Amino acid sequence: MEIVKKITALKTKYPAITIALGTFDGIHIGHQKIISQAVALAKQINGTSVVFTFSNHPLSVVAPERCPLQLVTQDDKAELIQKLGVDVLLTIPFTPDFLKLSPEQFIDLVLETLSPKHIVIGPNYYFGYKSTGTPELLQTAGIQYGFNVEVHPTVYVNGTIVSSTLIRQMIIDGHVDQAAQFLGRPFTINGVVIHGAKRGRELGFPTINMEFPSQFVLPADGVYAVSLTIENSQYNGVANIGKNPTCNETHRRLEVHILQYSGNLYGQGVTVSFLKHIRGQITFADSEELKLQISQDIKAAHAYYL
Repeated sequence: MEIVKKITALKTKYPAITIALGTFDGIHIGHQKIISQAVALAKQINGTSVVFTFSNHPLSVVAPERCPLQLVTQDDKAELIQKLGVDVLLTIPFTPDFLKLSPEQFIDLVLETLSPKHIVIGPNYYFGYKSTGTPELLQTAGIQYGFNVEVHPTVYVNGTIVSSTLIRQMIIDGHVDQAAQFLGRPFTINGVVIHGAKRGRELGFPTINMEFPSQFVLPADGVYAVSLTIENSQYNGVANIGKNPTCNETHRRLEVHILQYSGNLYGQGVTVSFLKHIRGQITFADSEELKLQISQDIKAAHAYYL
C-alpha cells in the first residue's frame, strides 16, 4: 500500500480510482465494511482503491474542546487499512483552510486530484463547510460528473449501531470485550516501558509500567486480562489501570504483569490488547492480602486469553 500525505493528482498515476471517504477514526467494523466495498469495486474495474482520510480528527480544528480521545494511532490506522487490501492511503491534515471549503469546492478538489469512478461513504458522511455536504448532494454530483456513489448501509451489532462514539464509551466504562465486538479486534494501547516503583517485583509479581499518549482513550480503572506484543512475539498478562489506592498514589498509570516472561524491557515499545475487565480497584489491608488477590486475578484472566 502506498501512503500519500499530500493532495496530488493521483489520477495521472492511477486512471481508474475508487475512493472510500471518511474520517475512519476507529477503523471499526462499520469503517471496515465501507473500505472493503471500495476495494471490491476497484477490483471489478481493474482499478485502484484509495482511502481518503485525515491525519487528525476534524474536531481538533472545528471545536478542539470537543475533540474525542483517539482509538488508534496513525500508524495502526494505516496498518489496519492496509490489511483490508487498499492500494493507496491518502491521509492529509485537516486544516482551517480545508474547513472553509464549501461542499462544492470539496467535490471539485476530489474530481481534480482523483477523478474517481466510484466513491463509497457511510450513511452519516457529511463534508464541506459546517458539514453541509450530504450523501444526497454527493450522489447528485456523481450523476452530473459521471462517477458512482455508493452509500453503505448502517452496520449493527446485536441491534446496536456501530459508532466510534459508542466504542469510546464502552472502553471508558471498562467494557473492553464489548468494544472488541464493534472494533472487530481487541482494543489496544501502544506505549513505552518506563521505570516504576518496583513494588510488583517485591511482591513476587514483576510488572512493566507503561507511558502512553494522553490523547488516547483509556479503559476504566481496574484489572484486565490482556495480551501483549513484544518484538513480534505474543504473551498473556494481567494489567492494572488507575491510581494504586493501597499505596496512596494520585495519578493513573498502566502496569502489566506478563506471564511466563523475563527480561529487561525498559525503553521498548509494547502493545497491550485488552480482553476482559476482571475487577475494579480495591484497597488492601496489607501486602499479603494484595498478593493473594493478584494470584486470583491471574487465575481469572486465564479464561479470557485468545
